[in-house]
Amino acid sequence: MTDRPQKARKRPRLTRADRDRLVEEIARIEAGSAAARPPRRTLPPRPGTPPPDLSDLRHALADDAAEVDYIDPTEAPLPRIVDLWPALPRVALDKRTLARNLVITAARTDPAYAAFDVLRTRLVQAMADHGWTRVAITSPTRGCGKSFAAANLALTLSRYHDTRTALIDADLRHPGLAGYLGLTAPAATGDYLRGQIAAEDWLLAVEPSGLQLGRHLAIGLNARAETYAAELFQSGSTADALARLQQGLRPDVMLFDLPPALDHDDVIAFRPHFDCVLMVVGGGITRASEVREAVRRIGEDRPVVGIVLNMADPGDDLA
Repeated sequence: MTDRPQKARKRPRLTRADRDRLVEEIARIEAGSAAARPPRRTLPPRPGTPPPDLSDLRHALADDAAEVDYIDPTEAPLPRIVDLWPALPRVALDKRTLARNLVITAARTDPAYAAFDVLRTRLVQAMADHGWTRVAITSPTRGCGKSFAAANLALTLSRYHDTRTALIDADLRHPGLAGYLGLTAPAATGDYLRGQIAAEDWLLAVEPSGLQLGRHLAIGLNARAETYAAELFQSGSTADALARLQQGLRPDVMLFDLPPALDHDDVIAFRPHFDCVLMVVGGGITRASEVREAVRRIGEDRPVVGIVLNMADPGDDLA
């Protein structure tokens, strides 16, 4: 006897053929069936030899199975690559309708279009610096022209031919973006956010036509008002739907035309889904206290990248 611990003997690794043979051997012996197929390459037992102890073999099989994984490469899932742009229905924008609705960046006949060009350049640079893609366009109260600003900014962004832009009507209680663009919404934004319809049944791609617009402008219009907008924005289905949209469009800029920040709690509920804010204020309408309260509600972690003073006369000031 010795107190010295004995070294465990390392079991030899089993090949697949050996493992199959041993499985057959165990099944034959434990079943006690004389009709079972005899093992291959076996010698008859010596007279008086006790039956073999198969416990070590079972452990060897268990160890071997735990250590070796057999992966069939034909069964490995492949990453799904989605590009929505070719599947989107294309629509042409009517120049006269846009002019009537003061979408001044379309035909570029109004000198004020230059202000949106400057805003476009500054916005793209700021987003590139911070790695942002999602912009919330809102206002403190209604009547400030946030949808007007969203439509003009989207069209001027589309003239960057290497930039993919998505414009989404996320003012679910009072959808109005379709009217500015002279289009009919094919579906409701809420239905897409719930996962009830596919993106290509909701989005429209703008045809360049004679307006020199880029081919990568997608618009998500809203065909139906939603009473419970904030609850929908808070749901997991909205996060999933926007993630699918991001994957399929791979946009450089996503513009969300949101409700006014001081109306209900919709903008607060949508906070997890945007990176920064473009605030539209109405000249002669918006008070400075309303701007401060809107920024406070949204939170400092969603920075305001620009303020658009709309409908302003030279003498207008925020009071």
